[in-house]
Amino acid sequence: MSEFTIETPSKYIFPPVDHVPQLKELGAAGLVRQVRIKDPDMPEVEKTLFQSLNVYDDKDPVTLKQRDEAEAALSGEAAVKVAFKNQDKMVYKPKTMKNYPKVVIVTAVDFDQYSIEAITKIVQNRVDYGHKQNYGVYVRWYQEFVPLMNSLAFLTDKERSKWVRLYCLRAAMFAFPHAEWFWYFDQHGFVMNQNVDLINYLLDTDALKKSMLIEQPVIPPDGLIRTYKNILPSRVRLIFTQSDQKIESNSFIVKNDFLGRGLLDTWGDRLFVKYNNFPYGPESAITHILQWHPFALSRSAIVPARTINSLHSEVTPKEESKDQLHYHKGDLVVQWSSCETPLKCEEILNGYHTIMKLEN
Repeated sequence: MSEFTIETPSKYIFPPVDHVPQLKELGAAGLVRQVRIKDPDMPEVEKTLFQSLNVYDDKDPVTLKQRDEAEAALSGEAAVKVAFKNQDKMVYKPKTMKNYPKVVIVTAVDFDQYSIEAITKIVQNRVDYGHKQNYGVYVRWYQEFVPLMNSLAFLTDKERSKWVRLYCLRAAMFAFPHAEWFWYFDQHGFVMNQNVDLINYLLDTDALKKSMLIEQPVIPPDGLIRTYKNILPSRVRLIFTQSDQKIESNSFIVKNDFLGRGLLDTWGDRLFVKYNNFPYGPESAITHILQWHPFALSRSAIVPARTINSLHSEVTPKEESKDQLHYHKGDLVVQWSSCETPLKCEEILNGYHTIMKLEN
């Protein structure tokens, strides 16, 4: 992250979507600096270090702003690169704290995954919901996290790329330091019922108490370690859902206090990221943490999937009252993270976009 910030009065922070065609042309490799260095553990071996273009930033903020403006004026490509490198500097700075958002919706988008039309729909969906409920919105490109992951290959690794979700949410906490809750909701999904206030619906202690699954196996359906039966909603800092096999990371919520940030940082520790025996990346990591660290489990809640993570189904779902997993009309969200190809993902997205426009 850059040492400088760019303050914005808008609580909707997202990159310029109209840059998508040029971003696709440049590719992730054209948006970072690559340096060959000697491995400190094996001096005879060289490795590639990926750095943000912010390494070229001037140390004086006034000079930096002037240089950025001059560079952006040179060409369309230069303007795209300047905007890309500066996105992590954006910080919400309102004129007054009176209407500071209590909730921030966070989404990371892979600009190679969807067309510009689809990405526009994804971002607009979050902004529309944020506007309706007075929430903040924070969107970043997956490709912005290449330096942090020190890899280009992770972008095409379905499980490894999931780590960006944690880092994007952590960056959102920097951009909205006074928000109370951060909801990460991945790119493969829409907020379908925009009349739902997440606070009254889930985050308020009474609402959370009704939604928490008590003595729920951390590894469904019959894992030995289960959520505690006497957990107090006021102590919860992490909120998850599960599929029929595991905890999912495409929709989760973190409370923005010292403990919530600490748990998030522990979850995203580099030792976990580099550990090759986690088949599902961050989902395997949080499962390990909850199973082996009672304190973390005592501060976490698992809620039904349809609360914040209803799953798209290719076939007509079974009777709604008996279905705790798939999307039904009226649910807060729908997600299609299991789609196999960009073409199929976009087809599903467009289908739900049509439905959403008819219902809202």
